[in-house]
Amino acid sequence: MAEAVTRGSPLPEANVAFWQRLDSKWVLIGVPIALVCWLSLVPLVFLLWQSFLTPQTASRPAVFTLENYGTAYLSAETFRLFFNSVQFAAGTAIFALCLGTALAWMNERTNTPFKRLFFALSLIPLVIPGILFVVSWIMLASPKIGILNVWLQWLFNTDEVFINIYTMPGMIFVEGLHYSPMAFLLMTAAFRSMDPSLEESALMSGASILQIAWKITLKLAWPAAAGALLILLVRALESFEVPALLGLPVGIQVYTSAIYQAIHQYPSQIGLAAAYAITLLILRS
Repeated sequence: MAEAVTRGSPLPEANVAFWQRLDSKWVLIGVPIALVCWLSLVPLVFLLWQSFLTPQTASRPAVFTLENYGTAYLSAETFRLFFNSVQFAAGTAIFALCLGTALAWMNERTNTPFKRLFFALSLIPLVIPGILFVVSWIMLASPKIGILNVWLQWLFNTDEVFINIYTMPGMIFVEGLHYSPMAFLLMTAAFRSMDPSLEESALMSGASILQIAWKITLKLAWPAAAGALLILLVRALESFEVPALLGLPVGIQVYTSAIYQAIHQYPSQIGLAAAYAITLLILRS
């Protein structure tokens, strides 16, 4: 009798196999977390490790060094890269936000005709790949082969260059145009969720359209505009197509183009590129 009871009683928890005690919900949660950690932390650790090594060649192995961070943070080139990167990112974010906000306000808070067509046309730059968008503006505004310059030179019978896209303002203009649909979508959602009674009350009190937009609409949309500005700033910092195609030919470098050039040197400056990448990662954070 005692033997039967012993056989029928549950086994102690210590004797149960691990897979028998494992709950399926923890597997469903743990596997994605482990995968995300592998895909994000392993490249980050490799990036940090490479930033402390010298370039490896056929005759010289890589050794530990702090020279990469010395070059990335203490040289005169560092201040120029930082200034160019901040100037490019801030200018792009402000220009894209202003343009996208103006288009969103016209589409959502005014009686603009053909609103659906207007909404679709405002998203066209977002559909075009970035590399094609930059190349198209090179064909339009290049100082040598740009169609706009050729037409203006023919019209005024001169060799003067009217538009030069290979400048910092040109880079900001092209990148800002490409990111303006993102600001348009973010601000459209903010304008659409507003209560129109405040604007109607101001209009009945004699305020003009511009006064209503400045004192009521934009003030209510300020939190959304601040968030959109932050998103645009981060996206502009990590942009590569415009700095590579418009900045590198004339010597205007930002962090993304500096990383590209460091990798494509001989011997390849992987450590320096990693140090620049760490700096860019800090700026994005």
